[in-house]
Amino acid sequence: IEIAEDAREASSAASIQIDDPEGCPRYVGRVMTGVAVGPSPDWLRKRLELCGIRSINNIADLTNYVLLECGHPTHAFDLETLNQHTIVVRRAAEGEELRTLDGVERKLSADDLVIADSYQPVALAGVMGGLETEISDKTQNVLIEAAWFQPGTIRRTSRRFGMHTEASHRFERGADIESAGWAADRIVSLLGGLSTVAVLKGRIDAYPGRPAATSLILRRSRIRQIVGAEIPDADVERVLGALGFGLEPSEQGWIVAVPSWRLDVEREIDVIEEVARVWGYDRVPATLPVIGRPPQPPRREAEDAALRETLRALSYDETISYSFISAEDAQRFSDEPAVELRNPFSELAAVMRTSSAPTMLAALAYNIHRNQSDVRLFEIGRLYKGGNGSYSEPGVLTLGATGAARSASLQEPARALSFFDLKADVETLLRRFDLAQLRFEDRGAPAYYVPGRSARAVSERGALAYLGELDPAVCEQRKIRQPVFLAEVFLDTLVPAGLSRPQYRELPRVPAVERDFSLLVPEGIPFAEIRNAVGPMEHLVSLEPVEIFRGKQAADGFYSLLLRATWQRNEASFTSEEIHAYAEQLIGELGRKLSIQMRV
Repeated sequence: IEIAEDAREASSAASIQIDDPEGCPRYVGRVMTGVAVGPSPDWLRKRLELCGIRSINNIADLTNYVLLECGHPTHAFDLETLNQHTIVVRRAAEGEELRTLDGVERKLSADDLVIADSYQPVALAGVMGGLETEISDKTQNVLIEAAWFQPGTIRRTSRRFGMHTEASHRFERGADIESAGWAADRIVSLLGGLSTVAVLKGRIDAYPGRPAATSLILRRSRIRQIVGAEIPDADVERVLGALGFGLEPSEQGWIVAVPSWRLDVEREIDVIEEVARVWGYDRVPATLPVIGRPPQPPRREAEDAALRETLRALSYDETISYSFISAEDAQRFSDEPAVELRNPFSELAAVMRTSSAPTMLAALAYNIHRNQSDVRLFEIGRLYKGGNGSYSEPGVLTLGATGAARSASLQEPARALSFFDLKADVETLLRRFDLAQLRFEDRGAPAYYVPGRSARAVSERGALAYLGELDPAVCEQRKIRQPVFLAEVFLDTLVPAGLSRPQYRELPRVPAVERDFSLLVPEGIPFAEIRNAVGPMEHLVSLEPVEIFRGKQAADGFYSLLLRATWQRNEASFTSEEIHAYAEQLIGELGRKLSIQMRV
């Protein structure tokens, strides 16, 4: 930039003092005398109009023009309106007032950064100038300001006053501190070409704390990893040098000095982006990506997700309960010694739960007492065992259901929940897992279940669950006067089995064959034992009880059962001889294992 400077020093005509170097680490001033304020030349007006800026006068237009050129805001003061020709950058005193260029009287706070003279504020720093020091037709001596202000300070002031100017937008987003001197020199150089002015010698440059240049480590290996191509060192140095970055070779690559105007470059990846952008994305060879195995969720997480998915499909809602119960409930629902709390907040929460039944029963009672009589809940949690010093926290899934299994409609009446509804839900749940020998036994359930309406789910892995109707006496203690069904599933036994994989079979091409058997079954033998006694039989796809008769139709000590067996295969229809052989095998197994007879 060529500037015809006067012999007089600018510092002899004005002074600059920074009282808040954190809010304003640099303030550059240039002084001009003998300025003739007037209209701008046509070329300047047209260029501003093309950018959507209205022409004001030659001084204001030049500050806007340089803003568009380099992105650094500047401001012009009438030097003669500044008391003692002094600029002081400071925080405003609480309650100080300033009339800005828009004619509004503004009351300042101690958070506002202001440009002041030796007596009063004359501008809101980085936002808008003051009316008393604006350039007018009578102005002859001008002080050009080019400073750098802390973005957060400018942002707070502009938002508090609702003032959104070009200058505030630039400073809020960060300006180049090193371009302040160039911007001031550019304005006085252009004005010298428009009119006869005296530019006083030198800048008044208050720069109390020059910030250290940002430097980054740029590694060759990282460029290769990110870009996917081997970029020669010479090309890297050529590209970054052309963009204004300083480079110093290092063992792994380069130490890069980031130019002050590149505020967007903060990390190594930003430098790599610049290299790739200029070097050319089209030069990166096309390669197939290396696809690794997708991460697998932890096993328990996948199983828990499957449990939740299944139970939501069965119309159960999830609940989360406290793990604390009363000592009385701990004794009623478990024989395990309970872990006592040292500082319980209530007698109802004095010990850690050794059974999930009390907390599920409490959740059901909470809903029932609020007129929600049809409730299905589940909870995945833990039990806390070890009152004798050997501690463990087995996982447990608890199901609670009460009310109607089916609401009344025009087509069919309502139907209350039964043990078999709960059993079907539990069986659906357990079938999600890889269990080869799942069966239900009518014994082994805890004493708080109703005998005959409770069961234990068992597989080759051991006991999987207790389920059944709760003892009405237990429900009455919580003022529940409707049947409640509970299931406790032991996750530490179930989850290691793993989820079963879906099995797909071709639809049968030939019809199935059904046979009904009228049997005399000894009292006390449940259907589960009958099914287990038959065991796996070739082509047997279904074995279902159809009707049960008791009384005169059956001998003493027996009940009559109508059993329906279904056989099916894909390749061909059955012959009468084959079905007869299967029927003989079925009856033979039942008679040999359970003393079941065909009814005559």
